[in-house]
Parts: sequence; structure tokens; C-alpha cells
Amino acid sequence: MNEVEETLRRTFGQAADQAPRLPALLPERLERVHRRRRRRTRVALATAAVVLIAGGTVAVVRGGDTTTAVPAAQSFSAKPAAPVEEVWPQAVEKIPAKGPGDRPWRAAALIDDRTAMMVASTADAGTAEAVYAYDLDKGVHREIATMPEPESGHGFAGGFTVGNGHVAWWSGTKERVAKLWTVPVSGGEPKLVGSQSIKEGDGSGIDELAIAGDQIVFSLYTGGVFTVPLAGGTVTPVEKGAGMHLLAWPWIGTPGQGGEPHGTAYARIQNVETGETRTSVTQPGENVRICGVTICLGRTAQGEGFFRHRDGSGYKAVAGQVAMMNPPTQDRFYPSAYGDGMPAGVGLYDLDTGASGDLGIRADGQPIPIPTTDPTGRLLSYPLGDQLYLIDLARIR
Repeated sequence: MNEVEETLRRTFGQAADQAPRLPALLPERLERVHRRRRRRTRVALATAAVVLIAGGTVAVVRGGDTTTAVPAAQSFSAKPAAPVEEVWPQAVEKIPAKGPGDRPWRAAALIDDRTAMMVASTADAGTAEAVYAYDLDKGVHREIATMPEPESGHGFAGGFTVGNGHVAWWSGTKERVAKLWTVPVSGGEPKLVGSQSIKEGDGSGIDELAIAGDQIVFSLYTGGVFTVPLAGGTVTPVEKGAGMHLLAWPWIGTPGQGGEPHGTAYARIQNVETGETRTSVTQPGENVRICGVTICLGRTAQGEGFFRHRDGSGYKAVAGQVAMMNPPTQDRFYPSAYGDGMPAGVGLYDLDTGASGDLGIRADGQPIPIPTTDPTGRLLSYPLGDQLYLIDLARIR
């Protein structure tokens, strides 16, 4: 084992030792996934982290599914010339990094253009405790709901999303049942609207969840897309959704990002409303990591990073090591580390205009987090000191 591998092993070992444990009756993968989620919450990351380890190794933790180590390039993205709030002042908001009861909270989504949905968690374990609406103009909050206590005394809540006047999420328990919950954004008592059994060995449960019209749509870590009425009812498999994963409704695809994937994540997608299918184009020697509905992220045989449309058009090379695990949000924005040899900070980059803004995150010899957007691809958030930065990417024209 070389020095880099040993450092990586030791770093993750120490993090695992510090993380709270779930009951032994849970599947091993659920315990492992939940530990990662708790670690991410402790550092107030919304959905992902890219951690730089000694020797130039990038360890990526995302979505509660995987931990991947990739070799760092000799250089990363170019350092932005100005802070993000100067480049795109219309898009940046700063709010307190802690909410009611001095608990850490994160921005899960936007309820409307000027209201953020915030999820507050316990400081010690990172377990979601309550959901709030935060008025960005007035700087005040109101409680939407408190998370119900699981009947078994164990469990966690995740996958928070908002739509059609409701907040929805799911909770997992030691009985390997995913419970689906909703509450009006106006506030009230959470309502259990459906349940889905989780296969033994698939402790990760639900990998994606969204509200589409009057239904919740979700997919399982091991594959399979389902719907359940917002008002409550029967969980129903989506036609031709077996083995598929939710990408961005009505698009579903395969393979997913965890469990069974082999090759490019979401290489083949289908629109369940129109029947249209799309397959990503890959050239010999390329490593196309993941595709969205339109844009794919990959690396050439020569090690050059690129973005391009999944049909092979619109190729754009990007300098250095792109430290991210998803295609650009809004088909144009991506966060990435910058620096020479080792990352020094994190910037936000616009593929369309070439503009970039410094997010203010610094390595300073420590693991460096890369923030990601909410499930809709609109809101990017990250903590910085005693503030939480919220960037509404839809406000950047």
C-alpha cells in the first residue's frame, strides 16, 4: 500500500469511527450509507462532497451511494478572478448557517423565487428534525413540519423535495420499508401517503424522488420507478420502469449511479410520457462518466475533460480536473476545484459564457468540499463560516 492509499484508508477510517451507528438489524449497506449521510450533514453539505486527500487523490462522496477515488490531474480549473457575489450579484443570497435552536440547516430546494425550503438537523448525528420555509427578502422563517418519530425508534429522513404546494420526503427503518411522507408547504402534520418494501441488501432504498403533478415519483437504488398519489394511495410501478432510475421526470434511465451500474450512468433514457428514447454517444477510448437529459460529462483517452450533448454534438473541452460527479446543471453551470497540482479553492463556472466566480471555499491544507445543486438543478448552496450561501442559478441570464 503506497502513501496515498494509506492516507485515504486512514482518513475514511477516522471519519467512520466518529460517525454514529445505526441498529445492527439494518442491512450493512444502509448503515454504511447513513454514516456517509451523517458525515456530510456534519460539514453542512447539501448532497455531495469532494474531499482532497494528501498526495493529490480526490475522494468523492455523493448521493449516499458511492465513494470513489480518482487520481488528481496536474492542474485543476482556472481560478476565478472575482468572488461569486460580484460576478452574479442577482443570484447570491447569504443567510445564517444555523437555524432555530442553533441547529445546522441546509437549503433543500426553492419553494418559490424568494422562499427557500430548509431542513434542520441534529448537531450531533445529522438526523433531519424539521422543515422550514425561509423568506429570503425578510430574513425570517416559519416551521412547515417536524419529522415524525419512527415507530421502531430508529430511522432517518431524506430525499426532500417540493412541488404542487407540498413537501415530500421518505424515511427508512430497520424493517426495510421506505415510507413516503407529505405535508402542505403552508404547514401541518406530516401524512404517510405510501410505503415501499426494500429488498434485502438494498439498504440505500430510494435513490431519487420528485413531485410530478398530483403524484410522487421515485426510483429504488437497485432499479424500478414508481408513483404514489400525493393524497395517499397505492404505490404503482411505472410502465417500462423496471430496472430504471428517475433522472428528471418524465425522463427515466439506466444504469443508475449505485447498485448495478456498469458503464455510463444514464446512458439510455426514456420519456415515459412520449416514449422517446435517447442513448449517449461514446467514442473509442473515452470514459463518459454520467449523462443528464442533454449533457454528458467525460474524459478523453488523453485525459482531457469534456462536456457534450449526449448525441455527440456540442463538444466543449474543459481545462484541468473537473471535480464533480454530475453533468452541468441548467446545462451550463458546474462547481469545480481550482489550483495547480493540488486544489486551493472552489469556483462556479458557466460553460455558455466562460464566466466564473470564486465560491470562497479554501483548502488550507484540509479536505475541501465541492457543493452541488438541489435535485431540480436550480439551487446551489454551501456553508462558509457562520453563513450559508444560496445561489439561484435560474437568476443568471
